[in-house]
Amino acid sequence: MSKPTTMPAPPQLKVLGCFLDKLPPMIARKEVKYFTGGAISPKSVSNDDYLGNGPRVRMKMGDAVVYPTPFFLAYLEEKGVKIIVPPSF
Repeated sequence: MSKPTTMPAPPQLKVLGCFLDKLPPMIARKEVKYFTGGAISPKSVSNDDYLGNGPRVRMKMGDAVVYPTPFFLAYLEEKGVKIIVPPSF
């Protein structure tokens, strides 16, 4: 049996931290498209994982790959996600 590993400390979120309490604790890779409004596909995240550019922490639950939400949001921030507030007239 392999030794258990410890989870790294959650990253500091600069932009998307306001969404932490509105999202589930884990986001399944196959549901990434839903949680990003279709902006990012599960295949894109899978490719980034393969290249070492994906979310810093991932877990396997059966056949599913899941990401702890803080690490997934940090990944989105690293990809350049910004909140844009349109000017009011």
